[in-house]
Parts: sequence; C-alpha cells; structure tokens
Amino acid sequence: MTETTVYSGSRLVRIKNPHLESMEEDVLYRLDLGRKTHNLPAVFGDIKFVCIGGSPNRMRAFAQFMHKQLGLAGDGEDLADICVGTDHYAMYRAGPVLSISHGLGIPSISIMLHELIKLLHHAKC
Repeated sequence: MTETTVYSGSRLVRIKNPHLESMEEDVLYRLDLGRKTHNLPAVFGDIKFVCIGGSPNRMRAFAQFMHKQLGLAGDGEDLADICVGTDHYAMYRAGPVLSISHGLGIPSISIMLHELIKLLHHAKC
C-alpha cells in the first residue's frame, strides 16, 4: 500500500489510503456523518483533543466535566449527542475536546477508530 504525504496548513497528515481524497462522498455510517451532508471542517476543524471510552453515559459526563473545566458558556447539561441518528456510538463536544464512546470489544473500537480518523482527516484538524 502506498502512503501519500499531504501538507495541510502547518500540519503533516499521513494518508494510508491514496483514494480517500478522490472519493466523491465518504459516509461515516456509524457516526451518522458524511462529507456531503455535514460541513466537517466547520463543525470539527478546531478539535485538539479526543477522549474515547466504552460507555455513552461516561463520555457524556466527561464532556460535561470538560465543559465546566474549560469555562465554556452554559452549564453543559444540554450537550447534544452528535451521533444521535445512530445507536452505534455517542459523541459529544466541549470546545476543542471531542468525547466519543467506543462500545464493547475490539471490533467495535476498531470500527469507531477507523471512522474517527477519517472524520478528523476530513475536518482538517
């Protein structure tokens, strides 16, 4: 497999899949996101940290904790699940921090990481 090196701003992004950029659409099915249906750079482009854990409730609690620690507006109780259209994973955002559940077992976490890495690539963060 060939590896393509792409420079995005001041960051170096290594792409293992040389066909990723030529895809007309990339549906991140289990995250209920896609390149055509969502403006991924606008929504996720400023993400700096990602925290993953098994339980959706723990990831929501972590996002609420980060919301308070970062001093963001509001109380953090109204954080919405970004993956609400699917029952595979739960994803929350608190400023530059993304909190996502991975479910149970190696197959579940590997699928989530695959889609998460593509999401972060498409978001250019």
